[in-house]
Amino acid sequence: MFDAKQMEWFDQLSAEDLAILGAGFNTLGDFFDFLALIKARQETAQGNKK
Repeated sequence: MFDAKQMEWFDQLSAEDLAILGAGFNTLGDFFDFLALIKARQETAQGNKK
């Protein structure tokens, strides 16, 4: 999965660094969930107008 250079980089990350990365990915996922809800609402509104 990882080569030696990537493992060296990964080993330098602290638990706090990984927690920050995880929170960032979680926030990004929530943002895309929000965009999907907006898109679904727009498509529903357009469907009702036809």
